[in-house]
Formats: sequence, structure tokens, C-alpha cells
Amino acid sequence: GAWTAQRGNVENGRTLLRKHCIACHKVAGEGAMVGPQLDGIGNRGPERLLEDLLDPNRNVDAAFRTTILTKQDGQVVSGLKLRQEGDTLVLANNEGKEVRVVASDIDETRLSALSLMPGNFADTLPAQDVADLLEYLVKLTGR
Repeated sequence: GAWTAQRGNVENGRTLLRKHCIACHKVAGEGAMVGPQLDGIGNRGPERLLEDLLDPNRNVDAAFRTTILTKQDGQVVSGLKLRQEGDTLVLANNEGKEVRVVASDIDETRLSALSLMPGNFADTLPAQDVADLLEYLVKLTGR
């Protein structure tokens, strides 16, 4: 489609990754381990990467599904389950920040089929930025 027609700028792609992705993804030692690590991700090829970027809910690895907690007071907290610390559940929210919920406060726990990753990059990033980010990601082959 129109995306593949544009050549991306690798340097701008790296800048965009630092701005939009490293709150949740680790690459070259930078970032957080909320979502999958991006080192070597370029091996998936541009088509699959573009799909992962623009429609993150299409192929969600079970380890990265969103956990939805409903607390006793009705408040809903969602995020990626990171770990349990004693009686406290630690989740990462969609900004990559840790959220703690005491187990006794939880009324219901559900596992969503959805990814924590925002699915609106096509709407929020200009097409050239998407092309630049894709160009950078394709180069991350681990070679």
C-alpha cells in the first residue's frame, strides 16, 4: 500500500522510537521490559512489522495480554501483569508505569484478548513518521 511506497528516515525512526516506544519496549539496552523486547524484531520483515505497529491486537502473544481488575469499590484497573509482591499485584499501565493493587481489594480479574499497546498510531502519527519508525525497526535484525 501507500506505506511501503515511502522510504523512511532511520535517524528519525530512532528518535520516534525513543519518544513513543521505550516506555514499554526495550531496545539496545534502553527502555522498559513491559512489552516484547525489540532487538532482532527486524527479522519479521516490513509487512509483519507494519501490522504489529498499526494493529497490535491482531497477533497478541498470551504473555502480553492485558489484565483487567475490577476493585471492590468499582474502580477498574488494567495493565500487563508484571509480578506479585506478597499480597500486592503489580501491573504496568499503558504508559509503562507500575500500578499496585492489593489482592484483597480485587473483586474480579479478567484477561483481555487485547494488547496494552495503543492501536491508534495510524491516526496519531503522520504517515512519514510511521515510515521512519518502520525503517528503523526493519534494521533491528540483531546482525
